[in-house]
Amino acid sequence: MNEQLLVDTLSASCGDRLPSRADVLAVKQLSLDELQGRALRFLSVLEPADACRSDRPNWDLRGDRTLARLPDGARASVYHASGALRYVSGMGPMEALFPRMEEPASLVRAITAVAGALKLGEWSAERGELAFERLWRTKAQGSDRDNKMSAPVLCRATGAFRQSIGGIPVLGAASVAITLAGDGRIDALSVQMRPVAEALDTVQVMAPEQAARQVAQRLAALLGKSRERLPSDVIEAQSMQFGYLDLGKRKRQRVLAPAFVAQIALRHRLETQAYLIAVPATETPWLELPLFGMEAAPMRARAACPNMPAHLEASSHSRAGGNPY
Repeated sequence: MNEQLLVDTLSASCGDRLPSRADVLAVKQLSLDELQGRALRFLSVLEPADACRSDRPNWDLRGDRTLARLPDGARASVYHASGALRYVSGMGPMEALFPRMEEPASLVRAITAVAGALKLGEWSAERGELAFERLWRTKAQGSDRDNKMSAPVLCRATGAFRQSIGGIPVLGAASVAITLAGDGRIDALSVQMRPVAEALDTVQVMAPEQAARQVAQRLAALLGKSRERLPSDVIEAQSMQFGYLDLGKRKRQRVLAPAFVAQIALRHRLETQAYLIAVPATETPWLELPLFGMEAAPMRARAACPNMPAHLEASSHSRAGGNPY
């Protein structure tokens, strides 16, 4: 593998409009009472849209999250580590289908209108903005006994929105994801924006080439030593983004700090591997960034040990793209 080519390609994919300095933001740590209040506010946002009736939610404390059971099989969750919120309706997957295969532009307009009506931008931090990023369409298709395929039907439309703070995007799972059914009802809604307290410091952002070199070193550590050197064309795709990194709804995080996040796909013979690697964008690392994929999955049945380091108590499901949840 040509490491210099990887470094050059990653650094070039960042563009030339990166800020020279960025704030390190403190994340507000919420108590259980504050989390429940945040969940009630979330449910009150959904009520005007007739998404759910939340006059008497049945609260259930479940380890790393609190679950609210709602009428008609709906439920809402608030995650203790991050304050992330998630609502799922009681509709079946083949209920309330779209009458026809809508065009993407029409679906984007409908989802953006719902986000505006729910005022989801108000959940963003100070100097924060929320912008539409990506659309998913969930379709279904079947066949009869003669293997004659039916026309595809549109089941759900999901729109993902990305939060930016001071013009810097918050990377990870979608900041907001809205799923609409064919009759316009909200089938699912998630809000994953951490409450920001204040700016702790303003730091110098390192050059993309320096960050790309760190990514290459981490990739080499993940691949390990091999007797056979990988060919130069083994890299199938690669890109690198700059922004604040959110470590996921189940991961406790005290700061939002500038980072570079690289996505790399390797294909060698019949095997394809994909890697998501994050490195600090500052000389002083404000946020612990382990080698992603090297942490063991947490055991749900076993309670966390009091002496266990904080970064091992939960897994870090950090995504720069893909599934919005």
